Amino acid sequence: MKYKAILFDLDGTLLNYEEEQYTAVNHDKKLFDLVNSREVQGYETIGIPSPDSQEMKAAFRRAEIQQNPEVFLKNYFEKLSRKGIPLTGALEILNKLKGKVKLAIVSNSPGEVQNPRLETAGLSEFFKHRFYSRDIGIAKPDPAILQIALKELNVTREETLFIGDSTTSDQPAAQAANIDFFLFKGDFSDPALQEMLR
Repeated sequence: MKYKAILFDLDGTLLNYEEEQYTAVNHDKKLFDLVNSREVQGYETIGIPSPDSQEMKAAFRRAEIQQNPEVFLKNYFEKLSRKGIPLTGALEILNKLKGKVKLAIVSNSPGEVQNPRLETAGLSEFFKHRFYSRDIGIAKPDPAILQIALKELNVTREETLFIGDSTTSDQPAAQAANIDFFLFKGDFSDPALQEMLR
């Protein structure tokens, strides 16, 4: 295989983020839209805006959600942390790669939410190295988070492949870091990916 390290995004690449979100908000469409708003996603990714900020309160008003943002978000992320649904083929591809290359997670999220989800999904054993934007203070598409991963893994960009599902965070981060990237569209058996992993 050409690569010595494979970096994976987590949500939408290895874990079924959308289904887990829906479950965490009791399949309420208004709450689902709220947790996918720019404000809540920003808080999940980097901690900004804070739950008690005017910006976050405005997001809740706009969504017509009459709940205290701080209480709601604490409960939501606690519920989300208990959900871990691996996407089809995730376990198989990780078993295929285990022991052959260094594996790492690079995710725009907090470790306190993601680590329990990895455990629940049965994927925790594969990832000694995990890089979470909320913990590091740098989020994709900033390539710095990928560069931190490469340094810790002791690999070069030429030796690394990043697999992710986002054209707004994963792909531009990889391009800016000059790392090979595969845009995951839900199918680990994609011939193009299989060719890259030969």
